[in-house]
Amino acid sequence: MPTIGLQRKSRRYRGDNYWDKESPLKVATDKVRICYYPTAGKLQISAGWKDRDTGKVRYGRTVVLDTASLTASPEARALFETVLASVPA
Repeated sequence: MPTIGLQRKSRRYRGDNYWDKESPLKVATDKVRICYYPTAGKLQISAGWKDRDTGKVRYGRTVVLDTASLTASPEARALFETVLASVPA
């Protein structure tokens, strides 16, 4: 019996290509890559993993946080600050 799968449409960013217009402040480890674009007000967070074949760190899906939206909500800002404060130094 054939299986019918649900196909999700890929969401694409439809705004200005801010990543082409400015260089980010960047931090990368083998588990995460964080890029901040101050002029655009965007924070990108990507999950990392080691490729089994090459041993190189690769990065997958990226989440983009808009800093204006994040700071406009007191609840979101408080949660973000709580997460950052709870991380051991």
